Amino acid sequence: MLPIERKKDGTSSPDLKAVASAPQEGEEGKVTLLDIKRRHGLSTYAIAAVAGVEPGLVYWMEQRGILLQKDLEKILGGISRVTGQNYSMETVGGYWVSIEKQV
Repeated sequence: MLPIERKKDGTSSPDLKAVASAPQEGEEGKVTLLDIKRRHGLSTYAIAAVAGVEPGLVYWMEQRGILLQKDLEKILGGISRVTGQNYSMETVGGYWVSIEKQV
């Protein structure tokens, strides 16, 4: 997961200084994680279990959060295995991928 930066006012946010984000949503013909969950009757916890990730990462993807590419690939790979469908970054939209900046 992304490092969390604690602000002086007590709130926190992901430390986005180390990453740039690339939007992966709105592409014509792509399904979202919510579409997949509804189509196959999968829960957030079931997806997390088959993907080998924390449920929070799956929830974060549902909320259009920023994910590391390796975590995204684990989630989509797990869904593909249990559904028999090919879900990949090319076929699923509605999320952001974090990309480390080159220094």
